[in-house]
Amino acid sequence: MTYHWWDEIVAGHKTCEYRRFTEGWRKRLNGLKRGDSIVFHRGYTGRTLTRRIKDIRVITGWDLPNEVYDYFGKPNEEKFFEIRFSQE
Repeated sequence: MTYHWWDEIVAGHKTCEYRRFTEGWRKRLNGLKRGDSIVFHRGYTGRTLTRRIKDIRVITGWDLPNEVYDYFGKPNEEKFFEIRFSQE
């Protein structure tokens, strides 16, 4: 995860992570459920933080928050995983 998004989670401003709906992410997220832990890495450093999953759902590009929508290049019709997590 890039430094910007990782720092937003640490500051308590970010409570969702978004990933494109690809075969690779479907395999990684398969079987995860509410209450499971997710580990975020700050870039290629050894710094990590762990959060509990609140929900995982599939959304379209239309449903992305503005900053994330721009980051992904305005992907209107594409699907994404929205991973909601706790701020513990």
